[in-house]
Amino acid sequence: MGEMKPIFAIFALLLAACASTQLVAGQPAPDFSLAEINGGQLSLSQFKGKVVVLDFWATWCPDCRQSLPHLQALANKGIQVLAVDEGEDSSTIRSFLNQNHYTFTVVQDTNGSVLASYGLHDIPTTIIIGRDGDVRNIIPWTGPQSSDDIDAAVRQARQ
Repeated sequence: MGEMKPIFAIFALLLAACASTQLVAGQPAPDFSLAEINGGQLSLSQFKGKVVVLDFWATWCPDCRQSLPHLQALANKGIQVLAVDEGEDSSTIRSFLNQNHYTFTVVQDTNGSVLASYGLHDIPTTIIIGRDGDVRNIIPWTGPQSSDDIDAAVRQARQ
């Protein structure tokens, strides 16, 4: 029984480490630099001073496909949408964007490191980032009603 204590201590440390990576509203959004789908590198910090709708998605994800038209509508209103594709190649992403007439900014998280740095496991998830670079809201997609949640969070962040 005495040998079990070190195992529990290690388990507790691992749990604490995992919990510390969980992003919460009010924290600074972790900066990143990723390849933009149309070439070049893009950093989140480039958008400081703007409200950013940061969305994690993939072309193969049915819920993502359901959420993307709303992101395009936000981009059409002049809101900065930054869509982070998870693990797909450029040609797949470009083809999907062209077929659906999406024009928002897309970057590639080829190895999932940005998703992990945000403590996320599920896509689609949308994060609203305020002008100051802090996370305002974390909104996992739960269906069409999530569009209303995203709109309300953007309105609040723009005030």
